[in-house]
Amino acid sequence: MNKEQKVLKYMCENSLLFYARYIYKENHNRKFIQSSHFEKIAEFLERVHRLEITRAIINIPPRYGKTELIIKIFTSWCMAKNHGSKFIHLSYSDSLALDNSSQTKEYIQSDAYQSLWKMTLKKDAQAKGKWFNEFGGGMYATASGGAITGFGAGGTDENIFEGAILIDDPLKPDDAFSETKRGAVNNRYNNTIRSRTNNRNVPIIIVMQRLHEDDLSGFLLDGGSGEDWVHLCMPALDENNNPLWEDKHNFAELENIRQADSYTFAGQYMQIPSPDEGGEWKRDWFEVVNKKTLPTNLKWMMFIDGAYTKDTSNDPTGIQIGVEHEGMYYIYSSIDKYMELPELIKFIPLHIASIGLEINMIHVEPKASGKSIVQLLRQNTRLNVREIKTPFVSMSKIERARSASPFIEGGRVKLVNGNWVKSFLEQIAMFPNAKHDEHVDITAYGIEKSFLNKARGSSIL
Repeated sequence: MNKEQKVLKYMCENSLLFYARYIYKENHNRKFIQSSHFEKIAEFLERVHRLEITRAIINIPPRYGKTELIIKIFTSWCMAKNHGSKFIHLSYSDSLALDNSSQTKEYIQSDAYQSLWKMTLKKDAQAKGKWFNEFGGGMYATASGGAITGFGAGGTDENIFEGAILIDDPLKPDDAFSETKRGAVNNRYNNTIRSRTNNRNVPIIIVMQRLHEDDLSGFLLDGGSGEDWVHLCMPALDENNNPLWEDKHNFAELENIRQADSYTFAGQYMQIPSPDEGGEWKRDWFEVVNKKTLPTNLKWMMFIDGAYTKDTSNDPTGIQIGVEHEGMYYIYSSIDKYMELPELIKFIPLHIASIGLEINMIHVEPKASGKSIVQLLRQNTRLNVREIKTPFVSMSKIERARSASPFIEGGRVKLVNGNWVKSFLEQIAMFPNAKHDEHVDITAYGIEKSFLNKARGSSIL
């Protein structure tokens, strides 16, 4: 190796971004486009390599170079610095994981790489999904839901970097609205993936666009694994509307994406899996009014969306008080509570008394604990209670919300000012991406009772 090669080798090994520019240009015959977001990612990954970060989440828009830099280039750079590094690479698609693994291997086998770091891949272990070099380093690649057997990431020394688990897009965008599929990915992390490290300091890096409040990023950042995660969040626009990567998307282009599909833009581009202005229902559709403006002697209704338990991983019970008056539906309060059923039955009359309103009728959704709520309230209180038995009960949540939307957008639903309003608006703005949706459901039932049933010529039975 001549002097020039030694300098080049030194520069590559001591700067991930320098190495990225070198290996990319030599293999693709074009420059690696420089951008400030790549500088931030490279600095972040170098901290991972120094074991300053062992649990890392990077959220970034799609096709912003994440897989190239974080999977292919970072893996080959780490193996240049320590030939024995062992990696596990996972993605939602087996074919994507295998393609990334194959292209990482191509970097290592390239003349540009071999001229600086001699490394021979074993002939009996050169499959796309699993390959090794003569130093014991290598990669195991599969789908995030696939089997991971007989291979661990990293080495046995907790004080040096010897590999990592790299998870790139663990959830398919089309599966984001499936609670079952989201749960399967999240549970697999806890039950299988995290155990495939060879020591407690082997880093795990998750890189993805946000798809749902409870996707793997949200699940882990919310404490789902009990680990402390360092989060690098890179929205397409900063707080001053400056683009993250103007060579990819300028402001006008990003605004067009937002206008075309606010859900996609909020989650996948801004890394906030709900539009700020609302999804199915928008915040500014709701007018907040002062209680002093309300007429007296109104016949208030209560709507209850019951939950099974007080377990905070499940939906809480939603309780709303509202009334229809002169073509408007006024919501006096809409709260949620995590309570066991006996506690809830005691709470409801106390809640009514504390508000000081006369409740003409309590309408209960007959799902989850709803039937039991009706029975117990009838047995233990003198309140008027009935099950909801209308077409809305058999509809999906989104169908109910969309049926109610014209009345809200038309300014016919008003919120009575109170400390409940902020959390109410936050939840409805995130629907259908939010973990919980009880406020959406009970508001839809209130609108059905106030407007839709009158149009049908019926009432809630």
